[in-house]
Amino acid sequence: MANSIWTTEEFTCSGCGMNYTATREKHADKHSGSFKCRVCNAEVHAWSGYHNFFDWEAIETRTPVFGRRWEQSRR
Repeated sequence: MANSIWTTEEFTCSGCGMNYTATREKHADKHSGSFKCRVCNAEVHAWSGYHNFFDWEAIETRTPVFGRRWEQSRR
């Protein structure tokens, strides 16, 4: 579709919690597909209709810090 609007949407894998973004585009004809997690291979999202998803990317998140940090801040 020549004048379509693209939106960026966020998804979370129900298997491992990995976060992804994808671009959604509206089309004049029907599309279907699915995307699987790159970490655990679980299905993150499946679609069917007048839109398509592409440019799947993992969202880089900061890993939680474990250890003595909490203890030190309580003193």
